[in-house]
Amino acid sequence: MKSTISQKISEKQVQINGLNINYKTIGDGKIPIVLLHGWGMTSDKYLELIRWLHSPEGLWSPSASCRKNAERFHSSAETMEPTFQLSIIIPDLPGFGKSDEPKENWNLDDYVEFVDKFIETVTRGQKGFELIKNILEKMPVGSIVPKGCGARVQKGSTALRRLWSQQVILIGHSFGGMIAIKYAGKYSEKIDKLILTGAAGIKHKLTIKQKILFILAKTGKTIFSLPIVNNFQKPVYKVFSKIAQGRKKDYYKASPRMKEVMKNILDEDIINYLDKIKTPTLLVWGREDMTTPLADGEIMKSKIPNSELKIIDNANHSLSCQKVEEFVRIIEEFIKK
Repeated sequence: MKSTISQKISEKQVQINGLNINYKTIGDGKIPIVLLHGWGMTSDKYLELIRWLHSPEGLWSPSASCRKNAERFHSSAETMEPTFQLSIIIPDLPGFGKSDEPKENWNLDDYVEFVDKFIETVTRGQKGFELIKNILEKMPVGSIVPKGCGARVQKGSTALRRLWSQQVILIGHSFGGMIAIKYAGKYSEKIDKLILTGAAGIKHKLTIKQKILFILAKTGKTIFSLPIVNNFQKPVYKVFSKIAQGRKKDYYKASPRMKEVMKNILDEDIINYLDKIKTPTLLVWGREDMTTPLADGEIMKSKIPNSELKIIDNANHSLSCQKVEEFVRIIEEFIKK
């Protein structure tokens, strides 16, 4: 029997390490799903996806456009019966959407630590954590913690934090997938399942022409301030933006801070972190993805233990919007396992 779900997507704010972070959330279930968006994107891009995740049976015809669907669920109540009791959360990563830019030139590790702090704060709440932490700190060293924790109390805040670590299902798209890969390698005990779609981070050899363009782009305004070269500034940056993992937000239009962040991200290669992932992993790729080609997904499948690769035909890098119903069906089957 179907029930009426009154919950709508909510937009909230939280402060993480001095940064004002905007995020969207729906549902109050026991299974938290955190979705990390791609470079140049925001949480707005995934509105239809998170609504479908909250109700895998679907609220609209799959042929409807993402934009129309996004407008409709802000004002309409739907009748449905969700398959899972989920709590879905998607932040605007620092430097994107309504969230603050980093105060320094961040690299991938900074985003990984941000995600860890964000998950800790939003899924559990600081007050709840502090309460449990205070209780555990008063317990004698060597005491057995409650059933399910599978450990004994140890000295140090790190051990205590791990005892009170709620596992999440982590979804990463493109740049968000790059963050998720390194996060999973470092904090595998905090993830129940990992889902990657069009994940970035595998570096490929550049052609001579691409190397020249890359060098020109990294020199910034110094070279482009020359009168003759200045005429080629936008075309070169346009090509560079395509080299730079197909980011939607053009490097040329990025703020000075995010230009530097982008350079740091592009210097990273996540290939050596793949075999460190111990979490069950699902890779979902669009066969026509030209930004992070299917070959990248196949490399990840070969190197990540306990992983599986699903390919969606007639879909590109934005398959989570193009083929939202099929994408959610694949995720649903994976979660059921």
